[in-house]
Order: sequence, then C-alpha cells, then structure tokens
Amino acid sequence: MFRHLILFLFAAAGTLTANAQSEADTLTAGVFAPNPTVLQGATRDLASLDIRLITIRPNKTFRLPEHDSSDHLFIVRNGSIAIATDPAGKTLGPGGIGLFGSHIPPVINKTKTNSTFYLLSFRSRTGADPHRGSAAFLRDWPELVMKKTPKGESRAIFSQPTTWLKNINMHATTLNPGEISHPQHMHRAEEILLLRSGNVRMHIGNGYIPAKGGDLVFLPSGVPHDLENGNTGRTEYFALQWEQ
Repeated sequence: MFRHLILFLFAAAGTLTANAQSEADTLTAGVFAPNPTVLQGATRDLASLDIRLITIRPNKTFRLPEHDSSDHLFIVRNGSIAIATDPAGKTLGPGGIGLFGSHIPPVINKTKTNSTFYLLSFRSRTGADPHRGSAAFLRDWPELVMKKTPKGESRAIFSQPTTWLKNINMHATTLNPGEISHPQHMHRAEEILLLRSGNVRMHIGNGYIPAKGGDLVFLPSGVPHDLENGNTGRTEYFALQWEQ
C-alpha cells in the first residue's frame, strides 16, 4: 500500500514539482461512470478538460455556447446524430466520431428515440493557434478500417493537430477474452480510454479497478497502467492521447 502511494504521488507530480502549473492539476487516475458530467478539471498538459455525456431528445438540436472556443471531440454512445453543417448529411451511429478544432456545429437527433454522445472539450496550457487547426474529422464506426491483431482487432482513427493541440491521436482496440492490452507501462503522454463494451480490470499502479462498457478511464502522465479483459467476451475501447 505504501509503495502504491509513492508511485501515485510520483506519477502525479512527475518533473513538475517546482513548476507552478502543477499546482493547478486537479485530475487523478481513475474510472468514471457515464454521468451527465463525467470529468472536469485540469491536467499537466490541459488547462481545461471537460467531459460530458449529452442526451438529445427526438427531433431536437444540441448547440454549444457561441463563446466556447475549445477543441471538441464527440463519440456517439447510443442512437444516431447528424451534423448540421455537413454537406453530405452524414449520420453517425454508435461508435461514430467527430473532431472539431474550436467551434462545433449544431448536432441534431433526427430519430424517434433519445441519442447520447460523449462530448470532450479541451484547451492546452500553451494556448490556441488558429492557423494550426485542421479540417473537421467525421467517421462512422463501420467506416473505420479494421486490422486483425494477435489479441483481437485494431482501428486507427486520426492523428492530427487542432486549434489547441500540436497533435491529438486516437485509435480503437478490440481485445479477445482473457487478453491484456500490453504489459504494465507508463508514458509521458496523458491518456483517456473510453470503453464501448465488455467488462475489464484497469491495473493502475498496484491497484485494480473494474470498468465496463460506457465507463471512461483517465490516466495522468507517468502513471503505470494496463487493461485486463475478462473471460466472458470481447471488449472494445477507444484510446486517446495528445501533445500540447
């Protein structure tokens, strides 16, 4: 227990113990349930991280405040949504993804049932660069290219700059029953895992935390971790990292 506490404190502080920005870090490693407000705070690299689960009722539209200039990533959980400004009129179902550097257009639910999506909004500590942001990214789950792996499947999704970030990259992993994502490791980049399905154990430091489809995992810089799938079925999850 004492060793785990030392590991956790070292990971949270890293090399920033003498840096004033570390005093503003408010988020620690953990598993978070799919509530209307999933996670809010600041990290080593992000001055602001806000993650919400948005529900849109049938034939309704979701709009962000006009003054919100954060980068935005959304991931559809249930139902389907459409993007108001998309000329192709693309509809995104479960697992569909949209990445917008800065302003996000209105999101519409054209179905007869509620639709839900995760909305991730973030700002880096280094500030925005409006010339750096790339075009919006929109993909439905069936459009993602799948590659077989020894442990299941992998889907590369994007790796690109945004208004607030030098780079943000995302992929999806499918793990077969009884598999471990990789040996426990740590890295400089902060990471978010979002489970689409399955039941797993998150190995964080020396502890284990159960997680299931719909849950979100936040992993600060330098925290040892891995993901262990159970023996009852496959699990699918998104993995997200960024550079400020």
